[in-house]
Amino acid sequence: MTSSHAHNLSKPTANVSSPKAAVPILLFCFVFSLVVDNGFKFMTKPIAEDLSLSPSTASLQATLAGIVIGIGAVVYAALADAISIRKLMIAGISMVALGSILGFAFQNVWPMVLAGRVIQTTGLAAAETLYVIYVTKYLSEKDQKTYLGFSTSSFQAAMLIGTLTSGFIATYISWTAMFLISCALVLAIPFLIKTVPPQAKTSAHVDILGLLFIAVIATSVILYIQAFNAVFLIPIAVGIVLFAAHVKYNKNALVKPEFFSNAQYILILLIVLIVYSVQLGYTAILLPYMVDSLHGINLSGASYILAPGYICAILAGIFAGRVGRVLSSHRTIILGLVLITAALILPAIFIDAPVAVLVVSMILFPTGFATIYAPLVSTSVSRISAEKSGVAIGFYNLTINIAIPVGIAYSAKLLELAPTGLAFLSYVPGGAATPEQQTAATLLWILAFIALGGMVLYLATSKIIHRTGRTAAGAEN
Repeated sequence: MTSSHAHNLSKPTANVSSPKAAVPILLFCFVFSLVVDNGFKFMTKPIAEDLSLSPSTASLQATLAGIVIGIGAVVYAALADAISIRKLMIAGISMVALGSILGFAFQNVWPMVLAGRVIQTTGLAAAETLYVIYVTKYLSEKDQKTYLGFSTSSFQAAMLIGTLTSGFIATYISWTAMFLISCALVLAIPFLIKTVPPQAKTSAHVDILGLLFIAVIATSVILYIQAFNAVFLIPIAVGIVLFAAHVKYNKNALVKPEFFSNAQYILILLIVLIVYSVQLGYTAILLPYMVDSLHGINLSGASYILAPGYICAILAGIFAGRVGRVLSSHRTIILGLVLITAALILPAIFIDAPVAVLVVSMILFPTGFATIYAPLVSTSVSRISAEKSGVAIGFYNLTINIAIPVGIAYSAKLLELAPTGLAFLSYVPGGAATPEQQTAATLLWILAFIALGGMVLYLATSKIIHRTGRTAAGAEN
């Protein structure tokens, strides 16, 4: 794209007074979509109970939606080069309305509820992606820093609002009401038409085949985890082979072969895949079970336990810049990983302790994830050229959006299996732990060991990065 064309993209049109005029409505759509998406992820338990489903089956509405969000982000980013953001947003909101109406109308039919969620999430992915694209496309570099900062804090705020809202709705109204609330997003359409510029670039390429391979691999992994049926290993293996061949021989592939020869980038992606898998596995699957079975607290009460943690995560995002001036990225990542692991080990050890221990755990847990995001992104792309960093970050975020539903799937399956083998590591004063305590403790220990594995892998990765950096520096000298 020429500089003159880039300049024209920033100019307001006759119908739009200023590019900044669209930011409030796009930010609202961004936050609203996150609230709806996270709200449904927190409703796996009431959906399972209402429709007589197993936790792993009910979790499909969260896991498949997570994959759609991740792939949708890449697709919408590519389409924004050929289709105006205004049209993409309107199309996305239309899909949200269609999926929500479908899910509500057939609320007692699980396949239709699942289909409604997938269609709805396909639309939600538009608002979650296009806000960032709009800011980077139409606003000055100075304004970009401000409004992209809003997206980080808004993400944590949406997690908080979504959790509180879903807990209240599921407890005092019905989880199905969330479908109706989602339809309110159509009210944003007139404001989008009025404020969002209609321009678009003239060319685009979407690696449909590459995205299809990723979708097949991720979905098959989730289905395998839910049923441990060896049949699903076949599409996993075939998908990996075909994706590798596609990347090697297709010049327009989603990622380039050099990405997979960059040890630093690949190891960071592996760390992200491991660590982020425990994020909603704990908060959306295990926590509601624990507060109900161990403390007799309903889903609304569970959402209030999460609230202080999300508030702290919002603050961590706001002050991330100041922390970065004091701690290096390496130390900041270690701090975040320690917080995440400690948040899981604390209630695992003191499984018989009062609910206050869970509150402390929920303060440490989201704060840890808010702490590691920016430095991990920075580390992953530090040795990737500027012109390729956009794709690298896109694939990084896609990895997160695959890790989270995979974590939900294996956590729901573990909860269904109710293992008790690691309960001996927990402390229960005055007698043996109850079966519920043994299951909860074992699941917490499993998630803690997974997070700890991510920390160990990061420490090994940091040594490789340090050694590579030192070699490169020596070569330059």
